[in-house]
Amino acid sequence: MSIQTSTITGLLHRVSSTDRLEVGNFDIHEIGSVDGKGLDILTRAIFNSVSEIAKAETLVATFKAYTGRELYLSNLNTRERNHRLAALVRNVWASHGWLQGYMVLIEAAPDAGLHPRIVDDVRLASLVYTRLSAGYRRRDRIDVKMTIGPKPFYDSIDRVGPKSGGGSYWKASKEYSACLQRPEWRNLGFCKGLSPCALYAWVGSLVKSVPRKYIAIATKLQLLGVVDYDLDELEENKGGFQSSLRTAAQSACAPGSPLQGPALASLINYDFQVWVRGIHQSWVAKNEGPFNLGPEENPAEEWIAMMVGDCAALAPWGFESAETYDFSRTGIIAAMQTNCFDVVFDTGCSNRINSSQYAEAAGVAQYGIHAAFCIGFYEACGKLFLDTLIHSGDAAKAYYGPTTHVTIGPWCAFNTRYRAWERCVKYSRQLVGSSAAEAEALLKLSHSDLVLKDCDLEIDAGKSWARAVRSSPQDLVKRKTERYFIPPLASELFQTPGVQLPVLCGDCGPNFHTIMASNELDEVHAIGGLPETVTSCRAAGLAVGIRRAVLWAINSSQCCEKCACSIGFWADAVSYTVLSALLHDEPHTGSATWPLQNYLVGAVTFWPIALPFLLSGFDLVAHITCEDGAMGKRDVVDI
Repeated sequence: MSIQTSTITGLLHRVSSTDRLEVGNFDIHEIGSVDGKGLDILTRAIFNSVSEIAKAETLVATFKAYTGRELYLSNLNTRERNHRLAALVRNVWASHGWLQGYMVLIEAAPDAGLHPRIVDDVRLASLVYTRLSAGYRRRDRIDVKMTIGPKPFYDSIDRVGPKSGGGSYWKASKEYSACLQRPEWRNLGFCKGLSPCALYAWVGSLVKSVPRKYIAIATKLQLLGVVDYDLDELEENKGGFQSSLRTAAQSACAPGSPLQGPALASLINYDFQVWVRGIHQSWVAKNEGPFNLGPEENPAEEWIAMMVGDCAALAPWGFESAETYDFSRTGIIAAMQTNCFDVVFDTGCSNRINSSQYAEAAGVAQYGIHAAFCIGFYEACGKLFLDTLIHSGDAAKAYYGPTTHVTIGPWCAFNTRYRAWERCVKYSRQLVGSSAAEAEALLKLSHSDLVLKDCDLEIDAGKSWARAVRSSPQDLVKRKTERYFIPPLASELFQTPGVQLPVLCGDCGPNFHTIMASNELDEVHAIGGLPETVTSCRAAGLAVGIRRAVLWAINSSQCCEKCACSIGFWADAVSYTVLSALLHDEPHTGSATWPLQNYLVGAVTFWPIALPFLLSGFDLVAHITCEDGAMGKRDVVDI
């Protein structure tokens, strides 16, 4: 891998690093850049290390490639050689940017455990970010609307509260508190704990794809990614980030360790997320809307690379080989699935990084191609784990990418963050009352249980996305499923710690409690052949209970508007219990069975209403406004 022209600007130079190398000064010097904190800590660790980080021949060759000078190492000890390596990386950082610094390090130390395509995905992500222009609305709005307000609750179907970091109801849960006290998670340094929303997104995705003995350190490395939630700006998390950065730097300086690659990936991940934060904040300030130009500006293959580089959770891929990474990175489609749930809030903060908007620019979002693409690959991942369970049993290590995708299924709908169920209620009722033909078409699409045909995990994700954005409605096919009948755990939902029951009117209240108390089983459509160890999981019972409440509230002939809003809000408030139940059971569940349980819970949200279709489809055609105080520096107001 050779250095590319830097796309990163704004570096401040206090010293001339090139002059230092020319005169043989290899001491650590300050670089006045706001970016690259992880690289700074890493190069200082390399400077002080007595382990051989780079082989002599690759260090000499890389040094000459970037300085034009010979480097003589024969009379130097290992630590002195590391001084040269650290100085070279910092020189390139100062001259070309932090990302190019990492690229030089990987070139000088190709055996450090991080294969080039991960770094190249991050490089392409930086290119996409720097050239991503503001787009424009492609379709006219219809007669539906949503206002994001600063208050937690609104009893109107055209108003919703702000996006959050996962709420605070979970703090009353003894079950979830016990999960946080597991030895591998207990001393992370995040003093007030992480919400199920945050912990599940970053840790739930890795627990079955990382060797169990490395879970504790892998978790510390992975949690550097929660800078994506701006959690590094909270004082109570400072210790957690400092500890994770130290662990990452130490692990990256351990040649031959299985942790070296993941550690390097985690540091690149951290620095990338800090860098893009500034770009996001500039978009907020410009307030030019969430639109992008789609494939007109960024080829589909590069958009997928950007989704990988920007996923904020790169570390576990460092455990995989270059060959398995090419397959596993298809799991990044999970991030595109989260985009389906986030269009309304991305609109509020003018975030252009949304694959639903990319599909809109390509002219295929009106057919739900983006949602059908995500669900199609979600189904493929479910089949992968079922085949693994049948042919290899429950002990086989899972691929990180597909594991991430199936855990994203329950996360998107039950993280409280996106207000998915409240919006489902409010969007559905508005669409039913709309006079627009587009509203009727969206309702039909959301109830049709469709996927994009030929979603193949063996095909490169970029090529698959390129095909998707050239697709037509004829490429949509029915999801192939069987029916499963699951008892809803309504009584447990009604006792959710920290959450009060919805206050309903005299007409709706008794009817709601009657429907929730019914012993009738709830139907779930999912791939055939799921074993009872999957279909009987507690999380599925909680999930169908929440869905039952929402489906009842959608129907205006059964439930008044104010009570429907209350039920939708309550559904999101209790949703954390689904993630908590999955985390609670994880240590005692196999590496194929647990992903399948996640798959099943996610499938609850695809029928009879497919949330990825409904939520993104509504947001793309609605009048969306944002009141003062409804958005934070980027998108989150933690309430």
